Amino acid sequence: MFRLLAVLAAGMPAVLASVLPGETCGYFGYRMPEPSALAVAVYSAAGWGVDLLPVALALTGLWLPRRFPVLGAALSGLVLLLGGLTFLVPYVNICGTTQGLGFVTGCAAAATAACLLARLDTGPRRIPAAVTAAWTTVLCLALAGSLTEDDRKCFPDLTYEWATWWIRLDSAEMVGLWVAVAALGSVLVSGRGATAAAVALLVPALYTPLATVLSGAAHDCSDLVGWPYVAAAAIGVMAARAARDVTPADRG
Repeated sequence: MFRLLAVLAAGMPAVLASVLPGETCGYFGYRMPEPSALAVAVYSAAGWGVDLLPVALALTGLWLPRRFPVLGAALSGLVLLLGGLTFLVPYVNICGTTQGLGFVTGCAAAATAACLLARLDTGPRRIPAAVTAAWTTVLCLALAGSLTEDDRKCFPDLTYEWATWWIRLDSAEMVGLWVAVAALGSVLVSGRGATAAAVALLVPALYTPLATVLSGAAHDCSDLVGWPYVAAAAIGVMAARAARDVTPADRG
């Protein structure tokens, strides 16, 4: 159970960033304030740490399940440390001054605690190598899809609600929501939860083509389908079915 809670805590920043509207500060005719090099380094490191923590915890749970409490706590603790540094270094930009990523740091602290408490979980059963490799592939495909979304981005002429949801899903992909979903499926390994997480990866893959066809929007895109997510979903569903005899993390 605590392994699952650790991954959930690690993925909560992406969930919150997907739900809340982004900050818009406008443009000004005078010289805009810029953050210091130290602030850029600190906040960038903290941001990357938060983005990659769900994947790191999921991979640790797959490949080194018995060492998950120690390694997971170390990884989460590193992100917690990076988040703590943001309270010491102000970040100044056009939107004002930010000092401290409170929610992010709190989630890292919760993930660290959950990893340490994972010692109380029943010893994890051995996951077949093929299933481990399959979920690892799902994680890699989801991460690749998120990191390359700018390269694959296509802009069909969607309007009204079709465009609103396209923007929301694009923002969710940009902040790593689907990576967190893949990580959740990999820690569950099998069962309905893992299958649902894998199927959910079809949302960023198929929304754009379906919305374009159903709304009759024009486009000049060579391909509308997010194929990395399609592959991740298919592999995840097969892995979840193949691992039906393996106890998921939330039952162990």
